[in-house]
Amino acid sequence: MDTGRDTLTGRLHAAVAMVSAWLVLTSPWIAMYRRMPDDAGFLNTSHVLLGFAALAVAAPYLLSCVRAGRWRLYFPWLAGQSGGALRDLAGLCRGRIPASEGGGLFAVIEGLVLLLLLVTAATGAAWFFTPGSGNALAWRDLHVVSARTFVVLAVTHVITVSLHLLEFVRD
Repeated sequence: MDTGRDTLTGRLHAAVAMVSAWLVLTSPWIAMYRRMPDDAGFLNTSHVLLGFAALAVAAPYLLSCVRAGRWRLYFPWLAGQSGGALRDLAGLCRGRIPASEGGGLFAVIEGLVLLLLLVTAATGAAWFFTPGSGNALAWRDLHVVSARTFVVLAVTHVITVSLHLLEFVRD
């Protein structure tokens, strides 16, 4: 067990969770369209700054999670091993909670959350760096779609973690 990597991964996870929570919870009050407003207030400014922080944390977090062959846990279909996730999905339809290990459904959800975090941060950065252009609107649209998809999957991730905690308490 690599405790140094696990400690780093844990810290990055905490940073990702806090930054993501702030960005998602304050996003309804963000007032940007083609560019950052000249009179940007606290929420707009903090959204942009923490969005860049999310990008800076998301990349090393993803790398930390997939090192040493662990990418197969989060992205088993890339290795042609989607059977575990499909079995977990079938079991879930029968009322069984999937296991949290082994490249199953819950790990696939985690992997997708990781990718969408990175995509959301990258599209936000691209939007920021193309102010006032037609490209800015396209990046904004991609950012909004990826952010909404990220939120759905992040909530799903929280639910899956809660199910495992509930299962742990029951045992």
